[in-house]
Amino acid sequence: MTIIVIFAVLLGLGSAASISAVDGTVGSKAPMFKIERADSSLALDDMKGKWVLLQFWASSDASSRIACKQYSKLEQNQVSSNPGERFHFLAVNLDRSERLFCEIVRRDGLSAESQFFIERSNAEKIINDYHLESGLSSFLIDPEGRIVAKNPTEQQLIELAIN
Repeated sequence: MTIIVIFAVLLGLGSAASISAVDGTVGSKAPMFKIERADSSLALDDMKGKWVLLQFWASSDASSRIACKQYSKLEQNQVSSNPGERFHFLAVNLDRSERLFCEIVRRDGLSAESQFFIERSNAEKIINDYHLESGLSSFLIDPEGRIVAKNPTEQQLIELAIN
């Protein structure tokens, strides 16, 4: 009986470890996804080998919208001061209206290249994978595809990715 209990515990621990290997938390492998738009598509998997700052935002979530604008400015400053480009900014909007998304990108002066829209009703897997049910967040992903920081500050970005 003891052997069966030990085996069951070990089996449970093994399956828990494999489930958490890709779960959108710091230290785990970043869940992969692909986004398409009229002029291009982007798969997060294609960005392996690069530092990626992944931002999820919506017009209804003021803090995520402000963070998106700040990260966008940081990216623009980085590109202009360092043409070698140290990290790639990828912003994913989860609004209900693409028209609203386009208007906010224009109004906030965001780089259209790094902005992608996915209708929130079609983003259930991304929301679950990145645990966005409790609020929109940003993730710094290292070149190996691991999440190294959630909602990183500018200082963290400089220390972890830009240098």
